[in-house]
Amino acid sequence: MSKLASFNNEKTLIAITSFPNPKDGQHGSKEFNAVGWHSQKTVRQLTKHAPVIVMAEQRDGTSIRQIDNDTLVKRIWKKGNPFSFIEMFHSILKLDKIKHIFVQFEFNVFGGIIPNLALLMMLAVLRILGRSVTFELHQVITDIALLKKHINISNPIIQRFFNISLGIFYRVLGLVANDIIVFEQELKTRLSPFVPAGKIHVLSLSVESKEKVSMKKARALTNIPEDEFVLLVFGFINGYKGIDWILKALKDYKNKKVRLVIAGGENPYLKDQPHYQKFYKSIVNEAKKNDNVTLTGFVPDSEIANYFGASDLVVMPYEVFMAASGPFSLALSYGKPIILSDALSNYAQSEDFSEALEQAHLKKEDIFFKLTSKSLISLVEKAQKSPGYIRDLTHFTHTLAELRSIETVTKRLYSLMTVTSRTSPRVENEKSLSLR
Repeated sequence: MSKLASFNNEKTLIAITSFPNPKDGQHGSKEFNAVGWHSQKTVRQLTKHAPVIVMAEQRDGTSIRQIDNDTLVKRIWKKGNPFSFIEMFHSILKLDKIKHIFVQFEFNVFGGIIPNLALLMMLAVLRILGRSVTFELHQVITDIALLKKHINISNPIIQRFFNISLGIFYRVLGLVANDIIVFEQELKTRLSPFVPAGKIHVLSLSVESKEKVSMKKARALTNIPEDEFVLLVFGFINGYKGIDWILKALKDYKNKKVRLVIAGGENPYLKDQPHYQKFYKSIVNEAKKNDNVTLTGFVPDSEIANYFGASDLVVMPYEVFMAASGPFSLALSYGKPIILSDALSNYAQSEDFSEALEQAHLKKEDIFFKLTSKSLISLVEKAQKSPGYIRDLTHFTHTLAELRSIETVTKRLYSLMTVTSRTSPRVENEKSLSLR
């Protein structure tokens, strides 16, 4: 019996996603892409409930690899190649006993517009043939103009074309999928005009508890002086994350004991595009002008804990709320105090976020800053001078991390995918399936 055939049973799930090899060298999954990092931890947890066949992108080496008794990776689709979905479709048809298909989606994972349409067409046919589809939608954007710095689309006519196209995509997705998962309540609000609300479920980006590194040890490993107050901005350098903004906001800040650490490198999706290289080089050049700024470049998995351990305060200066944030989830994982720009203030629409604020005795203005130097520096100085404030921020992250634990989130994800009733709207009381 082949490896695939041995997994062909009613308990097995099919996950269509980007997926790193278990041992991708020192860089690990994050250099691969952000979806790979997320899919790896999700699949690992899902296999505690059911076997999983991962339909992943083609890479060098074997096309089928059994990771463990409950995880099989078949490398079958190729980024940017819509015809590779034909082969994947035939492979799924052969797995005739598997009924539940789980898709993890970001707009550029599969390679752009045509592959995304090919994916929807394949899923539509599989739905007609009796399979159920749970679609995890990582981004919900309705106005492409907000991302013009990130994707280099500034022509109003082209922006309008993409906005109309996005609306059509969401509507078709609403017809194709049994259920759509988003990570924040705000993303459900944006999607609701295009998709019946009963199909959209809020399951927060899950949080794994991470082993911490003491600040003293972390400072030694990262060559950061012990007497500095360290602000950490973590993740790939992207145009919507406000990294250029925070560099300018702190440029004339007089406190030389405050260090900004930008722990991240080039976005692997964009690094070959000229407009992105221009933007990335501008960040590098601006960072070099300030002795109190450290730009690390890409941080391998083995060193992530060191940078979080070395930080006093995690800062997210985002200019656009596009999706749930991986760096935010990591800050929760490491139990670090965090502040966010008011562009992300709708995070507080999610009930678990609001609950964590309440338990930590914090107001929104204690954790969200306006995109002005004065507002940012006000919270930074409060964090420097007030141990009680830092304790409250840390209480917030610990509480939210518990509410979003990977065990809790994945259990609810599995329940959502495999519940027997598949009508839409399927869940009369969505609170039973979302993080409340």
